Amino acid sequence: MNWILFHVKAFILVIIIVLRSSALAQDKEKRIGEIEFFGSAGIIDLNKVRAALPFHEGDEFRIETEGEKVRHSIEEAVKQVTGHRPTDIAPTCCDNQGNWIIYIGVSRKAIVYNPQPKGATRLPKTTLELYERFMSALSEAVQKGAAAEDRSRGYALSEYPPLRSIQLEMRSYAIAHEALLRRVLATSADNQQRIVAAELLGYARQSRSQLAALVHASRDSDDSVRNNATRALLVLVESKPNLARDVPAEGFIELLLSGTWTDLNKAGFLLSSITRDRNPKLLARLRTVAVQERLIEMARWRTGHAEAARYLLGRMAGVDEKRLQQLVTSGKVEEILTRLQAK
Repeated sequence: MNWILFHVKAFILVIIIVLRSSALAQDKEKRIGEIEFFGSAGIIDLNKVRAALPFHEGDEFRIETEGEKVRHSIEEAVKQVTGHRPTDIAPTCCDNQGNWIIYIGVSRKAIVYNPQPKGATRLPKTTLELYERFMSALSEAVQKGAAAEDRSRGYALSEYPPLRSIQLEMRSYAIAHEALLRRVLATSADNQQRIVAAELLGYARQSRSQLAALVHASRDSDDSVRNNATRALLVLVESKPNLARDVPAEGFIELLLSGTWTDLNKAGFLLSSITRDRNPKLLARLRTVAVQERLIEMARWRTGHAEAARYLLGRMAGVDEKRLQQLVTSGKVEEILTRLQAK
């Protein structure tokens, strides 16, 4: 089975999960493992930003009671050094030691997303409740260290039995109501409705209409919709690599320059998956100065979230895939970058 670790990523998603988690019901302190940045290449001295932060790696805080204080302090520190507020602040659970990772965006490219839909189509209350149960079970799985999943069927199935059971319910629902899910995702004015629809549509039967709806939603005006839709595409492509040719890469390359961390994260992993065949035209489209700078930033992150960028840069540099896998898993990012510079 293809078991792949799934990290809970967006700031608000982390807040929701932690608040629901029985394991953290008493608001225990959690250590900050890493503070990482994106959007700084060539324009910002990160040492000055780090020095301005009122906390550092190794410090502890309680996300439930201190989360907003931490967010505000980051905003003020970044503004003090750069003159503007950060584009994103994404505390993420968790690194290999179970500590927070905090991603901070300091610049971005202006990206045109889809206009906000204005329709009134809605999912039934029971469907929203199904998603809520999914989120709660996902919280439990992450906190219990059971976040691996099987993607071989084209939709994610967790190793954690309670979550897996709910995902199978989602599969049954999506098969029976795919047309409604696509309609809500395309037309509903309610962000939460589209967030739920994007997640559930990933559990529908594989088809061109499913793929097209998810690709369109990957440019949604709401970042959580984009996150869910792009992750669903990633699962589909990993289960059936031949689908990669039907995923338009250009939009996801542009998302690498976003100021939102989940855009970088999901677009990076999707592009890593669809470049496994090393299509020279696709790799050439990654070789713009701005994209390479962003990928190098990401590759130097000290967490597993750096792996996608390392694979992309290694393929751009022409590193043999077996050797590249060794370099990525051993964290030898500078060797990859040296090969890239020599290309």
